[in-house]
Amino acid sequence: MKENISQTFRKYKVNNILFTNVKEIFYLTGEKFDNLWLLFVKDKIYVICSKTIENQIKDFFANQNITIICSNMPFYKIVIDILKQNNADKLLIDLKYINAVDFILINEKLNNEKINIAKKIGILDDIRIVKNTNEINNIKEACRIVSEVCNIVKDELRPGLSELDIHYRVSELFAKNHVPESFRSIIASGPNSANPHHISSIRKITKNDIVVIDIGCMYNGYCSDLTRTYFLGRIDNNRMEVWNIVRRAQSAILKDIKAGMPVSWADKTTREIIAKSGYGYIDKFIHNTGHGVGIEIHEMPSLSSNAEGIFLTNMTVTVEPGIYIKRDFGVRIEDTILIKETGCVVLTSATY
Repeated sequence: MKENISQTFRKYKVNNILFTNVKEIFYLTGEKFDNLWLLFVKDKIYVICSKTIENQIKDFFANQNITIICSNMPFYKIVIDILKQNNADKLLIDLKYINAVDFILINEKLNNEKINIAKKIGILDDIRIVKNTNEINNIKEACRIVSEVCNIVKDELRPGLSELDIHYRVSELFAKNHVPESFRSIIASGPNSANPHHISSIRKITKNDIVVIDIGCMYNGYCSDLTRTYFLGRIDNNRMEVWNIVRRAQSAILKDIKAGMPVSWADKTTREIIAKSGYGYIDKFIHNTGHGVGIEIHEMPSLSSNAEGIFLTNMTVTVEPGIYIKRDFGVRIEDTILIKETGCVVLTSATY
C-alpha cells in the first residue's frame, strides 16, 4: 500500500490523497469495507470509519502504524480537521469514485480553509492496469469457474426455457462455487440478442433459436468476463456466417496480440475484418473491442480505436467483437486474456 501511494505522490506531485470508494480501498488494503475512508497525509495514514465496523477495523489494522478514527460524525468533517492539523495546502481526490454529495461538501469546506483540491480521474489506474502474480491467479480462478458454468448452461439449453430461467441457473451455479457475479448476467435470445446490454426477460427460447450468454464471476475480489453465442437446432446460414466473421475477428486479435503493441490496434483490426465482410466499420459493431478486467469488470485500458498507449505484460483484458442486426439477431464472442511478451494466454475456456 505504501509503495502504491508513494508512486501516486510522485506522479501527481502531492502529499495528501483521499480514497472513499470500496473498490479503491480494497485494492490498497486487500479487504472490502463499507463506511471507511483512507486518508494519506504526507507519511501518515488515517483510517476513518463508522462505529459499526470499529472492532473489525481495529483487528484488521492492528500493529500497523495507522491512525484509526471511528466516529459517527460526517467523514468529510474529520478529513478537514486532519488536514488543518497537518497544515496541508492541497488534497488529491478521484472524481471517478467519490460520491457527489461528499465532493460538494469537501470542496466547499476546503475552499473555506484555503486548501486546494486536485481533481483527477483514475488516480490508481496506472498501477492497477498491470496485475501481480496474486491478482493473476485470482483472475484465472474466476475465469475457470465462469467457463465451467457456461459449459453446464450450454448443455442445458432447450426450447421452452426463458431467459430468466437461464439467468437464475447461472446465479445458482455461481452460488454453488461460492462466488458472486461480477456483473448482472446477460441472457439474450432471438431478436433480443441484437441488444448488447439486454436485460434478461421472460422471453422463451424457441426451436432453432440463437442465445447470447454474457456472464462473469468474482473470485477473491477479482473479475472474469465471458460471452458465447449458441444456436439451438438448425443453424440459419446467414447467422452462421455472422458467427464465423465475429470469431475470425476475435481470432485475429488472439493470434497476434502481445506486449508492446498499440492498444488501438485491437479495435482497428476487428473493425477492418468486420467491415471487409460487409457489416460496416461502425454500423453493426457498436461497442469497443474490449476492456481491462480486475477488481472491476471494466477497467483500463479501453480497447477502442482512439486508445492511447501500448499493451503491457500482465495486463488482463477482454476481446469481444460483435455484430448486431437490429430487431433480428446479434452475435458476440468474448474471452478474458492475459497479455504476455510474446503473445497472450486465453484464460476463459468455455466451448465455442
